[in-house]
Amino acid sequence: MSESTSSSNFAPHIQVGKGHPIRVMPVRDHLSLATITWAHLSRIVPDPRRAEDPKALPYLSAAEREQAEIRNEIQRMIQGTKKRENAKDYARYIADGIRGTRGEAWATPPFALWIPDELEHASADGPFGTDYIAYLPFDASGVLMDAETQHLAHIHLAESPAHYGITRDQIGSRLVCVEIYHGISLTAARQIFHDRNLLGVIPNKNVALNSDSNDAATSITFGLMDHVKVPSGVRGENVPLKTVVSTNKRQLKISDPEWLTLSTLRSFTITAIFGRSGFEKTSGAVGIEDLPVGYGKSEVESAIARVAEALFYWFADEFKNRSATVIAAPAVLAALGAVAHRCMPWSDEPRRPLGELELLLADVIWARMPVVWDGIAGKTTTSGALSLAGGVKDNGSKTATALEDPASQSFDRVRGRGSAMRIP
Repeated sequence: MSESTSSSNFAPHIQVGKGHPIRVMPVRDHLSLATITWAHLSRIVPDPRRAEDPKALPYLSAAEREQAEIRNEIQRMIQGTKKRENAKDYARYIADGIRGTRGEAWATPPFALWIPDELEHASADGPFGTDYIAYLPFDASGVLMDAETQHLAHIHLAESPAHYGITRDQIGSRLVCVEIYHGISLTAARQIFHDRNLLGVIPNKNVALNSDSNDAATSITFGLMDHVKVPSGVRGENVPLKTVVSTNKRQLKISDPEWLTLSTLRSFTITAIFGRSGFEKTSGAVGIEDLPVGYGKSEVESAIARVAEALFYWFADEFKNRSATVIAAPAVLAALGAVAHRCMPWSDEPRRPLGELELLLADVIWARMPVVWDGIAGKTTTSGALSLAGGVKDNGSKTATALEDPASQSFDRVRGRGSAMRIP
């Protein structure tokens, strides 16, 4: 077996200037199967660890940075997850197979490779029917929608072949099966990642929901990320919301530049749609049929985008300083969505104009102070700091009451008024 395309049937037809010709078997439009060496695959799909290393990104080329950004939108994280350790175990498994210690009783699944551009195919008559080749651009760059852990395992083998009892040539020349998805959108690639992982080992429920573009709340949230502008640029210029949303982390570190996670923004979307009843819906799927009667997905997105853009504009400084404020905490942003629900055209009366929402929130103290937020958005720790532990279902309703119910004591407390500042 080899990835050679030296068949005399093809020789007169191959145009090398179009790219590297590889023998393929077309399955359907935009999907072909191929076998190539892992060394060839590694030139198309770089080490995914670089995409997660903020220190490495400035030294990558523009094309490499773009590939890293797209990879991070599709795949789940390696650092701090079981995926990292699983890759080492996988490397030992593959090395055992290469050395022959497992006999024929071992296998690795195909790599599911996404290449954004559509590949040109050529065909020629062969002795058993039609043969096909695809031209892979010499500078082709792709993202794995499935089998990235296997790819990382091969990288471990290539980095330390002697440690695993094999040679670098053995791992580089190993033939691997590849499903090449080409000419499909990022949304479709993300959906394939979701579908391929839904029936396997799911890292957590949020990753599954956040990858599922068939989920109405997820689809609307990605629409917000593309269309809502926020004042976050170096010189204060407006940039798409997606530049400050982490799509592949459950929690942000203090050093992370993003304002919030995709999961947190999705919770905001859900409570903006459903109001306070949305707190119980944030960890479940939302179908098109669940949207307000008479409103399509684009209409819902447009209405939420109008309010979201205003909120991010009013409180941009608080979001930028999220480690010292509570505003980007999942429960708090979900509560803001529930409060903003009254601004939506499908909400029950009384409606809340956008200007009224601004006045309502104008004097809220967003600083992460126990005296303000203990028992509402979080709890005071033994060291005297405020912990925001506790999810949307635990603290969302209490926070929404503090933000919008003038009859509650917490309403005054989060605005620093009088005796209500005392910790209950």
